[in-house]
Amino acid sequence: MKIRPRVGFHDFLNSRPLLHTFRHGLVETPFELVTDTPSRLADRFHEGELDMALIPSIEYARNPDAVIAPAVCIASLGRVETVLLFSDMAIEDVESVCVDPRSRASVAMLRILFRERYGKDPTIVTAEEDPALMLRSADAGLVIGDAAFSVDRDKYVVYDLGELWFRSSGRPFVHAVLCARRGQRWDRAIAAIAEAKRIGLRDRELIARQEAKTHQEADVLLDYLTKRIRYDLGEEEKAGLARFLEAAKSMGLVERVDLEFY
Repeated sequence: MKIRPRVGFHDFLNSRPLLHTFRHGLVETPFELVTDTPSRLADRFHEGELDMALIPSIEYARNPDAVIAPAVCIASLGRVETVLLFSDMAIEDVESVCVDPRSRASVAMLRILFRERYGKDPTIVTAEEDPALMLRSADAGLVIGDAAFSVDRDKYVVYDLGELWFRSSGRPFVHAVLCARRGQRWDRAIAAIAEAKRIGLRDRELIARQEAKTHQEADVLLDYLTKRIRYDLGEEEKAGLARFLEAAKSMGLVERVDLEFY
């Protein structure tokens, strides 16, 4: 077993409270920190390149050896602002969706919502993550992460999938979970991540100001970090995750639905 594990985090705004703490040396980092896109982190974790990673929640269920370290998660309850479906038409008329290649949990959520709410299975096209190009190849586009802040709410019909999920299920949606491999022990790393979360959540106002170009943008980012994103994998979040995986299994997207914890 490696003495110093490799741990991966995505670099979207919602993970900045964690990265801010590590990058500024506010807590000891007993591991090698790796950043990448959510989908690449999942692939690198599955391939054994990473020992732990914050990966799309659907990818936990695609790895029979993965266990969830509940020190941190990325979740939302209702409107999330960074998982958006946009189109020139109403969602009921959408037959095809161009999706951001970095996303996997959001694509699964999209499939579930279309099946459960509208009784249809749209064609999924993976293409460039640039929102301006997505509608060239599909009726609608699905954009995630920081790019969602740039979607023109006046130009398009926009749907927040976090909000649609909550209306449909009454549960939070867990976008990403911290996973380790069954049988490996990384107690020091997980303790450091938990402490980084505590410090990072304390410093969210500072992080929003650092990331923003204007005072108005800082207010938007702070609202997102404090009111839209949940970082604790509590009982509500576990119930939401279980609901998501059960629905994904019913559609043949995963086989595993048990929640196994570190």
